Amino acid sequence: MSGLKALLVSFIDSSNIGDRLIAETLSEQLLIGIETKKYSYKLIEESQITINQELVRRSKSHDLYYKYLRPMPFMKNLISKGKWRRSRKRMYDPTTIQQFETALKQTDFLVIGGGNAIFDSSPATLSAQRFDQVVSLAKKHQVPIVVSSIGIGPFSTEKQEQAAIDTLKKCDYVTFRDRRSLDYLRNTQHSAAYASVDPVFLLPAKLPFEQLKTQKGSQQRIGICVIDYRITGCSYKVYQRYLEEMRKLIQQLSGFKREIILFSSEVQDYETIEALYSDFQKDPQVDVVFIKDKEDLLDLYQTLNVVVGTRMHSMIVAVSQYVPIIGLSWQQKVVEMFKNLGLEKDVLMIEDLAAERDHIAEKVEEKLLNNAQEMNQMKQCKDQMRAAFEVNHQLIDAVRQSLVNL
Repeated sequence: MSGLKALLVSFIDSSNIGDRLIAETLSEQLLIGIETKKYSYKLIEESQITINQELVRRSKSHDLYYKYLRPMPFMKNLISKGKWRRSRKRMYDPTTIQQFETALKQTDFLVIGGGNAIFDSSPATLSAQRFDQVVSLAKKHQVPIVVSSIGIGPFSTEKQEQAAIDTLKKCDYVTFRDRRSLDYLRNTQHSAAYASVDPVFLLPAKLPFEQLKTQKGSQQRIGICVIDYRITGCSYKVYQRYLEEMRKLIQQLSGFKREIILFSSEVQDYETIEALYSDFQKDPQVDVVFIKDKEDLLDLYQTLNVVVGTRMHSMIVAVSQYVPIIGLSWQQKVVEMFKNLGLEKDVLMIEDLAAERDHIAEKVEEKLLNNAQEMNQMKQCKDQMRAAFEVNHQLIDAVRQSLVNL
């Protein structure tokens, strides 16, 4: 069958570079030779999307709310409900739905791809509804559905978890980027759910492996990906403690007389990065690199010997470029990613930063001293991830064959 067409729904409208790379790698590494149109979960076509690459600073009123009002459970739930209701209004825009349905009528199959696709950190939300809208529209037009390498969870209520299971059971094939996500569908009589890995591991390396090893043999640069920890819903007090512990980590690592680069793959983290860097502006060993797109991130990684990461995709991209990683986990998905790699010993919980700071410094020192061997391990990990992703190619081939047989 020639001229196969697909729709890809993914986080193409995210300010997070890692989210956008999911759609890019799926289209370039999985949907090879297939004419593909990309849509966001809001059902907006790629050509209609503009990415905001500027830092949006939090207002004074937001800071006051965060410090004094947000710790109140009632207020937190009220705000969550308000945001959810606003998002639902946008989700059901009739014109947008009509345009997406027109595209569905002209496609052969739908791929819903990557990222933490369904999760609810508040009992006030039901994120499965957004996902189910896409699924239901495809089912309406009898379009086969392949869900590729997604993550799901955590959930705050059984209703949220069941809603996620129910919508995924409507799909023809589902692969999960980690075992914890797959476990939600175990014993649910879904015959086509499989383990996979994040597609961004397949991102091509910018430079040949041997050239990188030679280039990095004469340098020792440490990249620290800093997350705005407030996105976890932590209290003002916990956030301030996080800032203080990160400052101490930066100070300890810079004490080794090595260059420290602060950065993030999410532009909205840079307010936190600025707060940390304010204590190091006169330190020639500490610098900030502002990352606005994939090319900036890849260029930076060609110069780093190790990444201490918080953002999951900052570490996944690092592996794809053969840069050794140490993880500071703020969410279960980070731990699961390290499990996929077989590197559980290299991830620590971010809330344990005070107790583990010396341990992290030792790990950084080890990876710098044995950088060539560590890079070899990253190459092996990338090869393993490519093999683990192969199930997605098999499922696309199965869909292709079913369409030929129609």
